[in-house]
Amino acid sequence: MRRGRPSCIENEWRISKIINVLASLQQRKGDILRFSDIHEEFVKAGIVSNIKHRGNTRRILRQLIEKGYLEQVERGKYRLKIMPKPFQVTELIREIREKYGGAMIYEWKVGGHLWTLVEGIIFGLPHNIEENPIYKAVLEFLLIRLANIFHAIVELGITAKISKDIKKAPIPYTAIREFILNSLPHIIGEYSGIDGDGLPARDIAKLYKILIRHIPGEVNGQPILVDVIKEYVDIGEKLLNKSVNISELIDKALIESGEDKEVWRKIRELEKIVLVIYPPRHLIDENEDERELYELLRHSIEEGYSDAMLLAHMRVYDEEVVERVMNYLEPILGKERKNRLMQLYKLRRAGMILDGIIATYFSFKEKKGKVTEINKFADKIEEEVLSELKRELDYVRRYGYTLKDMIKGIWLSDWPHNIVPRFTDFYYVKDFRDIVVFVKESIKETLEAVGVKIPRNFDALVNDSYILMKELDELLQKDNRRVLTALREVLQNER
Repeated sequence: MRRGRPSCIENEWRISKIINVLASLQQRKGDILRFSDIHEEFVKAGIVSNIKHRGNTRRILRQLIEKGYLEQVERGKYRLKIMPKPFQVTELIREIREKYGGAMIYEWKVGGHLWTLVEGIIFGLPHNIEENPIYKAVLEFLLIRLANIFHAIVELGITAKISKDIKKAPIPYTAIREFILNSLPHIIGEYSGIDGDGLPARDIAKLYKILIRHIPGEVNGQPILVDVIKEYVDIGEKLLNKSVNISELIDKALIESGEDKEVWRKIRELEKIVLVIYPPRHLIDENEDERELYELLRHSIEEGYSDAMLLAHMRVYDEEVVERVMNYLEPILGKERKNRLMQLYKLRRAGMILDGIIATYFSFKEKKGKVTEINKFADKIEEEVLSELKRELDYVRRYGYTLKDMIKGIWLSDWPHNIVPRFTDFYYVKDFRDIVVFVKESIKETLEAVGVKIPRNFDALVNDSYILMKELDELLQKDNRRVLTALREVLQNER
């Protein structure tokens, strides 16, 4: 036990412990806490070393007031000003770390096959859990979905924070995509069935097999990997035959022990698992993105993946980072392949610029689209908008992005997330025009509106771009099928 003056409460774990002690006292004693009760609890918890050291308690309370965690309502009486839940979670993390060290900390990131979307830590999960190949495969599958849902939540948060009126805040595309995508598992998994609490796993597998028979091979020109979906359902059924019901095992253990308190304690200990998700590390550590991209690309090269997989990795990183990493990898890639990849990367970047300009033009023209587009031009007349778009085009062209590259890269602008340009998500309605014709007309209309001359070989540029995207997408699908094959081999080895 500590002696004398306590250490400064700047330490995050110490703060969380103090807040938790006060929150627990508040649950027992009510909203208003008396100094004598607080002091007694601090001594019991080891925060203050001796019942005689009342001055130490006063000093801690004064610091908590200064930091905004606590308020003094009258002499000798205090009240918490913050919600204790976040500090309880922090305290739980501290407890796991102190008890198990690194043995129960599992770090993960999503984007190993394409790009880093989010990263996270799971406290209370064995760090060597991936030594079980089934656990490894299931974790990767679940975390990819979790990461995309978290990314959608982040975009909701960003949009809400930049909107002056939260009730009128525009809805981000990514969030609605996830809403639509998860509508099927939400209803099937949560509300269907006799009891209205979701279908059992075997019924879900049976239902999916029925649905698979009716899924088309493509929608609006975009391929759907029906055979891959079927493979996953088949794999799921095989895993289901090996699965156990954890709730039943726990209930059995409790019954056999006569609901012994020690058994209850051990069960609660097993359930102490905390998931922490945060943005990609390269947004936090400016040097991390270079290290991460190097690792991703080197692994993909060593595994024999195609240029499509490498480009998918490169797509979210800044050009300076990509160029440095590609220079590091030139001895492995060879100069020709390195130059080809850089050309593809720059084509995609150029296509993104044109895609954004077209989306901005149409959002102003039709008064819909992304929040930044509407806010940027909300109070401007047409001439001002067109003039600003023209300046934007001229600016990026001075930095080496030619108009021909922008047109040729248009089909790669949102790839591999989407095989069509992003602006089509908002403005393309399938009619007598196919998607290629619509993209051509949209580019022409935008360029003519801002006063930019259309290249003579315009049609060929758009057509070549479309063919290039289809070739890359086919290569990427082959790479992804390799991943599925590897998963199947793992399952066969486990038999």
